[in-house]
Amino acid sequence: NQTGTSANMLRSLELEDASLNGTKPFDESFYTVSGCLEKMEEILSNAEDEYTKNMFGPEKERYKPHVDWYNHILGALIRSNTEGTLSKAKMIFRGMEEFQNNSHDENSRSNNQVAIRPCWSSPDTVSYNTILFGLSQNPGIVQGKEAGELLQKMKENYGRSNNPSIRPDDVTYGVVLNALAQSGMAREAESILESLEEEYNDFLERSQSSDIARNDANIIVTPNNTMYNSVLNAFARSSDPNSACKAEALFSRMKTLSSTGKNPAAEPDIVSLSTVISCHSRSGTREGAERAEELLVTAVDLYSKGNAKMKPDIIVFNNVLSGWANISGSYDNEDEALDDAIPAERAETLLKRIDSFKNNQSLDINPIVQTYNIVLDCWAKSRRKGAAEKALNILRVMPSVGTPPDDCSYNSVLDAIASEMSRDADPSWIERAEELFEEMKRLRSAGKLTIKNITFHIIMNLYAKSSRIDGARKAEDLLRGMESDGVCVSDMTYNICIDACARRAFHRGNSKKAEHFLEEMISLSEKGNLHCSPKNHSFSSVINALAKSGDSDAVERAEKIMEKAEEMISPNSILYNSYLDCIVKNGGNGQTHKAESVLRKMISMRQSGRHDAQPTAFTYSIVLSCFARDKEKGAAERAEKILFEMERLHELGCSEVATDTRHYSSVITAWAKSGSPDAVQRSMALLDRMEQNYRNGNLHAKPNSYCYNSCIHAIAKSPNAGKAKRCQEILNRMIAARDLGFHDAAPSQVTHSTIINACAFDYGGDDDRKLAFGLAKSCFQALLESNELTDSSFLNFFHNIVRHLKHGAVRDQLSEAVFHEGCKRGFIGKRVLKSFQKASPEAYARLLPSGENFIPKEWSQNVSAREKL
Repeated sequence: NQTGTSANMLRSLELEDASLNGTKPFDESFYTVSGCLEKMEEILSNAEDEYTKNMFGPEKERYKPHVDWYNHILGALIRSNTEGTLSKAKMIFRGMEEFQNNSHDENSRSNNQVAIRPCWSSPDTVSYNTILFGLSQNPGIVQGKEAGELLQKMKENYGRSNNPSIRPDDVTYGVVLNALAQSGMAREAESILESLEEEYNDFLERSQSSDIARNDANIIVTPNNTMYNSVLNAFARSSDPNSACKAEALFSRMKTLSSTGKNPAAEPDIVSLSTVISCHSRSGTREGAERAEELLVTAVDLYSKGNAKMKPDIIVFNNVLSGWANISGSYDNEDEALDDAIPAERAETLLKRIDSFKNNQSLDINPIVQTYNIVLDCWAKSRRKGAAEKALNILRVMPSVGTPPDDCSYNSVLDAIASEMSRDADPSWIERAEELFEEMKRLRSAGKLTIKNITFHIIMNLYAKSSRIDGARKAEDLLRGMESDGVCVSDMTYNICIDACARRAFHRGNSKKAEHFLEEMISLSEKGNLHCSPKNHSFSSVINALAKSGDSDAVERAEKIMEKAEEMISPNSILYNSYLDCIVKNGGNGQTHKAESVLRKMISMRQSGRHDAQPTAFTYSIVLSCFARDKEKGAAERAEKILFEMERLHELGCSEVATDTRHYSSVITAWAKSGSPDAVQRSMALLDRMEQNYRNGNLHAKPNSYCYNSCIHAIAKSPNAGKAKRCQEILNRMIAARDLGFHDAAPSQVTHSTIINACAFDYGGDDDRKLAFGLAKSCFQALLESNELTDSSFLNFFHNIVRHLKHGAVRDQLSEAVFHEGCKRGFIGKRVLKSFQKASPEAYARLLPSGENFIPKEWSQNVSAREKL
């Protein structure tokens, strides 16, 4: 221990000895971990040199290094737990193994082995156990697997040589099982335990009839409580969904083995039960949380009946609380029974029960900060209204019960406030968060609390996501406060500020501010501050700000940012999608070639193995929406080609580019705006294709009202006759789909309004015009009944009256009725009034003898200011 009292005490004693003996004291470097290790290796190396000088002499054995010497070095290296010491220990151990393999011929030893330190002694059980202990101290799948393999090698060596000095003992198995447990390798741990049980059971059977078996008592490894607990821990850490059931089964086996006397060493204790509880708590299910609490009640009951090994401590209670925290927020919106409390309420009830145990001297249970923090976390995750108030109340109680809150406590409450703000825009919440932050700063000044960057990030996010106009500036103030307080600023800190600007990009200057933050990150990164290096999110968020800004040069600036991103990082599909979105929203007409170029680049990246940058269905959706907005010649044909490419890619197995209604509707809209004489035919063909694809199994391709409406729009724009007939056909298909239960295809206000407009411009023969007026009239009636009218509905229906009804009483009566309906609903604007006059001059003159001069305001209350009379 470099800074502990042990090193200081040792140094003091040795300085005193050096003074008394008149010898030179050790250098100060020897009183550090690295210094001690270097000195030990120096002593060993000197001893090895002496041996090599005398290895052919008569006193060879006197100088030969002993295995204990190497074990001391191995133990010191492993216990130092400093970087690289495990690798160094492995090198020594491999050297010992090599000596064992070649000990019959000491001259045949290899000096060219990689990662091997030549040694002059074979490993023993302690050597193996030391390396295994080192592996258990560095948990991971690789280390767990290596520990299992080393145990197997040890067993094989012992079986081959029958050398008792390398026989695996209970420490060996305990360390290996612990290494596997730390890595969550439950299956492997369980397999080793089962093999131990088989050997132990075999020994028990033989011991009843054989003296030889009784002699084996000293070498048989008895599976003990620690080993069973390690396997239970492996279940708790594993990803096996059945781990809780397996842990309970093993726990029951432990009880049976101990109660029947077959293996008293397997008797479970509170650690065993606590680990089973942990298995249930980590399951992420309500059933698991319920079972964890049931087992806790069992532990309390067993202890109260005299089983001292089952005395629960606060860790057990915290494990149970964690079970409720793990599911908090998952059940709050489900239809649960009225008496079924939400997880946060169950956790708080358990906390009160823990408080009640304070007066129980036998149990001696006292909640710690972590206990309260788990309950606070429950409320923070809860989506229930009032959760923040509950969390605040608990925070205020903590000091009064002798458990002052720490930074995690405050952070959980701030998280609860953030969650509350996402549902309730009440500005007082952010004020309360500010008060808590100021309180934390006062405690920090008094040395009672630390404030880490996570606290700053929570507050910054509150400002960033709030509706406050100054939210971006407030977030930046906190960033600067972090810098002045010496709190670590990272890319996440800057990203929050950039996101805050992106949310307010419509306010002048915020898009440029976002760019400034990115430039600052790049500058810091170039100066060596890698914590602030911009990543995909940073670049993407700045481009999102530009996309929302509406600035005339937004696309040009976004293009420069993309160039910088491609220079610094590997842009992913999210970043490219942000760039495409900026092109679509701010590029104006003629941007389809630029959008398609980005798409082709992404396709090329996928083909070269860059799957993180491959185009997704959303990518294609953005690109096709660009074509839908553009009236450039040939745009519809190119959009359709891209759509068909998507279909082919999906057929070849690219599941991420499955076509859906958005893609088809964009291409149909592109045809509608194209002005092509084939627009209606191509739109209808795409609609038929969608329905066929749906019948073939593409459930995402079923046409919805938007797709049908796009076709109707194409018909309305067409110069061809027979518009009403085609519109009627599509309307019938929509009604049929709705009646079959697909309500997304139901005719909407847009459907009826667009059909009325299309019918007004149907210039076919008498039959066509008769059909057109009848269809327009039924659609107008549907709008009246649904109360989804606009002034355009009245305007277009008057156009139908003018173009399809002959002058006469019927036309006048209908015009007058429509006018009265428009007055009643407040949709009489300038254009509607002129259309009424054109539809029935007689009714207009009779109803409005003074013209527009004396029209009541309520007649035009629902029209735009430009249309008001």
